Amino acid sequence: MNALRILGLDTSGKVASCALLDTQQDCLLGEQSVYTRRGHSQIILPLCERLLADCALTLEDVDCYAVSTGPGSYTGLRIGIAAVQGLAMARGTPCIGVSTLEAMASRLFGADDILAVMHAREDKFYCARFSCGGDRMERRTPDELQSAAQIAGMTGQTKARILLVGDGCGQLMEQLEAMEHAGEMLRPVPPILRLQSAAGVCRCAAQYIAANKELPAAADLTASYLQNVNITKKG
Repeated sequence: MNALRILGLDTSGKVASCALLDTQQDCLLGEQSVYTRRGHSQIILPLCERLLADCALTLEDVDCYAVSTGPGSYTGLRIGIAAVQGLAMARGTPCIGVSTLEAMASRLFGADDILAVMHAREDKFYCARFSCGGDRMERRTPDELQSAAQIAGMTGQTKARILLVGDGCGQLMEQLEAMEHAGEMLRPVPPILRLQSAAGVCRCAAQYIAANKELPAAADLTASYLQNVNITKKG
């Protein structure tokens, strides 16, 4: 596969983020991220426009799009996927969907055992384990919806430290601290590394590109919610 410029988006949580990766230079050309209470639909496309302008590039210079497809916020995932589909369909540009948990874990390259977590509801968490100790990031478990007790049971079987990443770090540790001997092997990363990042989305997409000759199209993107979506109309 030829070298590509990848524009990645992440709108799965409270962070709206976009990043541009040049795989030929193996260089992250830029990233724009905002932790915001405003709707991602108002923010993500202006962020992309600003990023491209800062890099002296246009949409025509983008060879591939990547986007976090879940788990995460129902509305946020739909906004990110729709934005990428709208940008890509005009020129038939390939699109790669990336696990939100995998993208967060990819920022901790060099770690042998990583647990990525996002708070879903009450005592439930989206989670998956990864290893980034070698040349490639390897997945240990699928993306799953588990309770804090289930996570405690899973992590309690290891004798080595596990790096904990994701916007659910705080909630998980609070719940585990209430359980006897739970969470002892978990080491939360600093807050600056916990949140979603489009740079991670780009990195995962680059790994996918290196391993696959055929790249998916915009129409192939689908969200992974991992739980039933419950939408009620107010009023």
